[in-house]
Amino acid sequence: MKKGYLILILLITIFINNSFAQKTKFFLKPTVGGLHPKELEAIPTYFSTLLIDYLTEKYSCATLLTSTDVGTLLGFEKERELLGSGSEETYKNISEELGVSYLITLELSVAGGENFIVNGAIIPMRTKPPFPIIRASAHSSYSRKSFDLIEANLTEVAKKLVDGLKKIEICPFKGLIKIKTVSTIKDKKKEEYPVYCNQTDGMYHKTTTIDNYSENDWSIEKTGINFAKGDIKFNLSEETTIEEDNSCFECSPKKQGPRTYYEKTTTYASIQGLSKESESYGIKVDDASVEITFLDNDTYTIRVKAASKQGEKKTRKEVRAEGVCNNITNKPETITNKLDEGINEIFGPFKGNAQDKVLSQKDTIKKKDANTKQESSITYEFNLKRD
Repeated sequence: MKKGYLILILLITIFINNSFAQKTKFFLKPTVGGLHPKELEAIPTYFSTLLIDYLTEKYSCATLLTSTDVGTLLGFEKERELLGSGSEETYKNISEELGVSYLITLELSVAGGENFIVNGAIIPMRTKPPFPIIRASAHSSYSRKSFDLIEANLTEVAKKLVDGLKKIEICPFKGLIKIKTVSTIKDKKKEEYPVYCNQTDGMYHKTTTIDNYSENDWSIEKTGINFAKGDIKFNLSEETTIEEDNSCFECSPKKQGPRTYYEKTTTYASIQGLSKESESYGIKVDDASVEITFLDNDTYTIRVKAASKQGEKKTRKEVRAEGVCNNITNKPETITNKLDEGINEIFGPFKGNAQDKVLSQKDTIKKKDANTKQESSITYEFNLKRD
């Protein structure tokens, strides 16, 4: 007998999980109080009808559960408890099994003076401790003969609650985000001044040439509210050359003479692919995330964070010198190091909110550092859609 109950509970749980797959679930918890509670008992059912209509009109991924929907599960949970296999945290466990994301509280009452009051709130289940993020209320006089005023209050609260959700990513926006960063430094500095040694006038010449280029190409796919995957292609090329010609190079306080010096440092690096240090349900996943923040003025920002896997950076240094002293004829030396890249960029604000079907933008941002003379351009493009 006990085994039969457990199998049936398992089947119900699987059925509910499959039925609401890919859905953002809200659970309505009504409370009736004040005067005339018996007369208000049927109102939560009507309110749930209003709420689900407005909710699914704006968010096709949303579904609303009521106590009737989970009553069967609660009944079998009680059976389990009687059989000695129940949980002390029944309601918490039921919420976890159903994957409820938001609790909607509804308080109905008739106060003294026949004043009908409706209070509603939306509470995210993931916050610890839970607290309301959206509140709505309405009131009017209470009449047993007319339902119009009650209906108007219920409609007002339902609309306010759903409208408040436009600052929350209820249905996940999905799509590709491309970010390409190109940085260059091209600089040539010359230093020149007269020198004197060995009773002869001479000149000191030094030329430093820098030619650096890096290209960082991110391709991040937003696959859910908290999930993303992607790729990166990174290439780096840096070259610094120093050429020096000194007519009076000082070997010692009593010995000076002509000397030429040449130094060239070349660095190359490449990376492809994101790191996989993060885990989801025990599986290694790409180290990437995309966070959309919806603001009060119907605008939003997008924050993209990702980390690459490790690549190799090779630096080759060549040095030559010839003259009256301190000659250098060493072979070029190559050093190999590990290298990784990361991105943590915020784009926006842009016009839009969570009720939009598409969030799409494209632009190029250019910057120049007056000190390093580095010129950078960041080109981003995204087209995110939701159901």
